[in-house]
Amino acid sequence: MKKFYFISIISIAFIVQYIYNNSGYFINTISEISEISNYKPYNFKYYNMSQGAKCIVIGGTGATGKHLIRELVDSKFVQVTSLVRKEDPSIQNEKLKQVVVDFDKLEDYKEEFKDKDVAFDVLGTTRKQAGSAERFREIELGISSKFAELSKESGVRSMHLLTSAGSNPNSFFLYPKVKGEIEEKMKKEGFHYLSIFRPGFLDRGVGDRWIENVLIKVVSSMKVSTLAKAMRIEAENELLNSPSSNTVKVYSNKEIFEIVGEK
Repeated sequence: MKKFYFISIISIAFIVQYIYNNSGYFINTISEISEISNYKPYNFKYYNMSQGAKCIVIGGTGATGKHLIRELVDSKFVQVTSLVRKEDPSIQNEKLKQVVVDFDKLEDYKEEFKDKDVAFDVLGTTRKQAGSAERFREIELGISSKFAELSKESGVRSMHLLTSAGSNPNSFFLYPKVKGEIEEKMKKEGFHYLSIFRPGFLDRGVGDRWIENVLIKVVSSMKVSTLAKAMRIEAENELLNSPSSNTVKVYSNKEIFEIVGEK
């Protein structure tokens, strides 16, 4: 029986690896959304955010979110507002403002969105953590939708969204379907700039999801610190280069690694 389970896990791992390595067959790739054939890692030698950009974040206490917050407080951003259910005492910085909110009443915190230039949505949970498929949708789609609406209403210029490989609003599966619906919602809000990050398998560096502990040994992965760094760099690049209005870019594994200068 143990041999059967081992073979099954290895088989699943190879299938997952194949999907990620051939994601163009299963998902929309970046070339379908925007042209970046001349894409190169960004050089910030002359970068100067003289007016002091401010950002707002949801999901800042999650695996990727923690790294993103650290990236942002160490960057040119002068203020980082993180909307949280509970403050994270492990991250303390004079730039960081952690605001404890009731996410079911996010509209009560409109003031926190005022004068923000950039927004990051790295919210993420699982059906198991949410307790049901309905609650999963409420958390993922409901909160992200309200966050997008409040960001747009408050004049946020650019939105940087984390979803996943395979995101598709027409998917038969709950997780990629909801992630795809979030992407569509963000597009409809019409931000000046929207970047969507669709990483493959993530190395979160924690072991509370047993399947990850198995797959991480046989499937190529991306560290959440790498993903967070890429999102921070992309946000700074947008402020630096000021692309044309209503620009949408989608980044999969290859492009994410390129942003941080890795292959």
